Amino acid sequence: MKRLSFLIAGAALMACNAEGDGGPVQMAPGAVLPSKTAGSAGTGSIVNGPDGVGPNQGTETGWTSSCAAPELGDPELRRLTRREIEQSLRDIFPSLGTAWTSALSADSIAGTGFDNDNDLLVVSKQTARELATTAETVADSILAAQASSFPCPAGTEAACAGQFLDAQGRRLFRRPLSADERSTFLDFFNTAYTATGSFGESLGWLARALIESPDFVYRREIGVANGSQAQLSQYEIASELAYTFSGTAPSDALLDRASRGELSSPDVLVQAAHDLLMTSGRDLVHNFFDSFVGYSRITTIAKAGVDGFAERREQMFEETRHFIDEVVFNQGGGARELFTANFTTPTQDLAAFYGFSGASMPASDYAVVPRPAGRGIGLLAQNSVLATLAQPNGSSPTKRGLFVFKKLLCNDVPAVPANIPELKPPDPTLTTRERYETQHATGYCQGCHGRWDPIGFGFEHFDESGRYRDTDQNKPVNAKSFVPQDGETLFEFDGEEDLMTQLVEQPLVHQCVSSYMTTYAFGEQLDCSGESRRADFINGKIGFIDYLASLAGEPHFTQRTLE
Repeated sequence: MKRLSFLIAGAALMACNAEGDGGPVQMAPGAVLPSKTAGSAGTGSIVNGPDGVGPNQGTETGWTSSCAAPELGDPELRRLTRREIEQSLRDIFPSLGTAWTSALSADSIAGTGFDNDNDLLVVSKQTARELATTAETVADSILAAQASSFPCPAGTEAACAGQFLDAQGRRLFRRPLSADERSTFLDFFNTAYTATGSFGESLGWLARALIESPDFVYRREIGVANGSQAQLSQYEIASELAYTFSGTAPSDALLDRASRGELSSPDVLVQAAHDLLMTSGRDLVHNFFDSFVGYSRITTIAKAGVDGFAERREQMFEETRHFIDEVVFNQGGGARELFTANFTTPTQDLAAFYGFSGASMPASDYAVVPRPAGRGIGLLAQNSVLATLAQPNGSSPTKRGLFVFKKLLCNDVPAVPANIPELKPPDPTLTTRERYETQHATGYCQGCHGRWDPIGFGFEHFDESGRYRDTDQNKPVNAKSFVPQDGETLFEFDGEEDLMTQLVEQPLVHQCVSSYMTTYAFGEQLDCSGESRRADFINGKIGFIDYLASLAGEPHFTQRTLE
């Protein structure tokens, strides 16, 4: 058998890609909000507030959506991401375990930080080759495991291939195969079996044909035309549910529900989405937060001037995952709770490294403990975040301030100008803040850095490893500053705790974060695509999981515009 058959399949994949081999322009970062409104937001209905005292029912901020009507996206074929392809294959062929390997390259990262942007997910020649190589390793694993994983009595090979096609083919294509498709694939199996005489090898060729088919590689969200709109089919909705809320192919149970027409009611879809998020979708939620913040980069960062940092990087990463588990999954929290929680989840070793004592020393690794008073709150006090948003040999008001400026206030970051003067060597007697104020707050630099460095000064109590400090260069740390926004001062603050406490009172922050969530869920920026419960999220009445699940009830989830 020749590889030609699969190069033809690769050509079919590229034919589905309107972009060809060209590199699409990444979306402009941060431009995800229709409006910006300041005000106050309330504590969620499930999670204790930053003071640890009781839940409440949220606070009405008076925020209302500026959208006149829900926005529908266009019909489209959405290429699966590398993570989605790999997780689908793991779930569809669980008996193969780790016997097969993926050759797929990382997907392009959009300006939002996400790797699932519809416009960037193309099938180039390289992608087709990598997919063919990955499919080949799956086929080799099927051959090696055939006797135990796919047993077949002699003389019944064709029937066994039909059973494989009906089961695995349905999962891979996320719908039953048509009679013509089934006949074509069985003919292909028979051709392979005639040439090789090996059931396991021929079954591997059949698996390769399915994996390299556009029906596996692309999520179909086309629907059936009905006037100016298209209604997605039950199987299209099942695929959308599975990949949006669990990052993998729909299960047999979900496909069965689609076959019975049960995926129509918004309430049913929201409940199905919630169930997926709380079970198989946990890694997907973690991927959203990691893409949003970038804290997993801590595992490859060096801090030569901090003894013991390299040995604890993985622990810092896991601490943040456990922290998010506690806030988002266990307590049902939203943005207010995530950014102002007064606890963390370190190992005993990390707690000692941080200088914690007393009640802040965990009885076991990754247990929930209160943070020492005055030493930071919420996600942006996590060492994995602070160390990632820092220089190798010092803190970085620019990196830390930029995160808030872009990801919490949804401002566009201008391009770096071409006429930046060469910076003078830093004066070792100056604090980090003094150096940044000397170099960035004047001349060419001030126009940009003056928009986010003042925010970053609020984090100056934390060094390049994220550990708390009272002094820098033997001088008291000055963390007093202000938040610039639209040419005005949004508010003044003193330190990270005051900064975060006041930020979560701004509806803009919750509106911004929720817009990043809708962009992540839908793979594109649709300004008016998540409005049904956005006000509840902004007002603190629901948390991240409930808001994400609510997107399954949006009109865009089941319909597309034809205009």
